Amino acid sequence: MVGVNDVSPPEHVRGAFGATDGAAVPVVAGSGSGWLVSAPGGAVVLRPVADTALANWSARVREQLDVTGLRVALPVRSSDGRHVVSGWRADRAVSGRPEARADETIAWSLRVNAALADVERPRVVRRPSTRPWVETDLFGFAEAAAWDGDPERDLAPGMEDRGTPFATHRAAALLGAKGLIRHRRPVDIMGTGLVHGDLARGLLFDASAEPALTEIVPYVRPASWSAALVAVDHLSWQTVDPGVLLRWGHLAEWPQMVLRAAVFRLAVHALHPGSRPAAMDGLQSMARQVGEFVGDAA
Repeated sequence: MVGVNDVSPPEHVRGAFGATDGAAVPVVAGSGSGWLVSAPGGAVVLRPVADTALANWSARVREQLDVTGLRVALPVRSSDGRHVVSGWRADRAVSGRPEARADETIAWSLRVNAALADVERPRVVRRPSTRPWVETDLFGFAEAAAWDGDPERDLAPGMEDRGTPFATHRAAALLGAKGLIRHRRPVDIMGTGLVHGDLARGLLFDASAEPALTEIVPYVRPASWSAALVAVDHLSWQTVDPGVLLRWGHLAEWPQMVLRAAVFRLAVHALHPGSRPAAMDGLQSMARQVGEFVGDAA
């Protein structure tokens, strides 16, 4: 499989964004990876995009987003005013890195999601009926399976597209999702809104500066689900204690939000072409902790 950082930005893309100084250096920071390049106005990160419309939407939102105490990675427009050129986008580089600050990130999620409340939502794409599924499809399928469907049934076509035999890390993730889904119950939350779906990766910390937001990953769900994603991500990375599930129990429908977040992450692992077997130990540990927490809360 060719990874994102195996293909450097073409020269005409660099030229369009004015990022022509020196070599392009591969970087992994925030929600995705890219190439760090020097430019006259300051270093930029060039990233390939899977969905041009969504990349344009994110750029427009970040140009206007204002969250007190938070830096936002601003998009760079090309020489002719575009946000995306030949499948590539550019953002101003921001200092920092993801850190083991689950509780702090959950607290930030509440502020970020409040700031997104009045933002125009990205256009909704109907989930495709054609196969094979591409990367931009699988997150929607995984989300739907976690909220309304059955992972074993609904994700089977995507597993078949991957040629996944039963005894693999992908199948183990699917089994974990199936085991958790039996705890799912209806939830009673007044309204949903635009929320960030990847803050555990997308929020960078720097000891000498305010935290930085690198991207907007949009979903239309309750804000407490966005917070739950942060908790389960850090649990799977083993960068927070299980008590995080208790500390945020005051959030709306918290046990069920944690459950859906965990099933979503397991489903994405089962489907994503970049999933690594080494990640399953942490995911399985997280699934056990979530199962115990939700079972006790029932």
